[in-house]
Amino acid sequence: MLIRRVSILAAAMIALGSTIALAKPTLISQQVIAQNPTGVTRPNRAKSEGWLKDLNLTSQQLQQIKQIRNQSKQQIAQKSQEIRQGQQELHDLIAGTATKEQVRGKYNQIKLLKQQLSDTQFENTLAIREILNPEQRQKFADRMYKKNPPAQHN
Repeated sequence: MLIRRVSILAAAMIALGSTIALAKPTLISQQVIAQNPTGVTRPNRAKSEGWLKDLNLTSQQLQQIKQIRNQSKQQIAQKSQEIRQGQQELHDLIAGTATKEQVRGKYNQIKLLKQQLSDTQFENTLAIREILNPEQRQKFADRMYKKNPPAQHN
């Protein structure tokens, strides 16, 4: 009986761990938004925002991007906090005596929160895209996908 419980718990942790790892914010959101919802200063903050300089933005474009980020900053921070809290609760449910339905319910709640966060970040990406000219959009897209600009053939 104990071996069965341990096996189920181990399988659940592996399944949920890999699912949570896959559901982390996307590469797009990390590079495009470059926000810090936790309020903790990051030593590489300037490096992560280097993409703005690569786009040769006008001061008006920079101001518009700043405004887009500020409008959703609180919502992003709140969703991120809810996700962290939900993940801790999921951990506790898995480690405790919760039913399968309770664990599944918490997992689905976290999944929904992650989707909402991702949607907000994507909407920011679309809003920033609208500010850019065609050349900037190309650099923006290349940067989001860590792709080198196309080689110029002579």
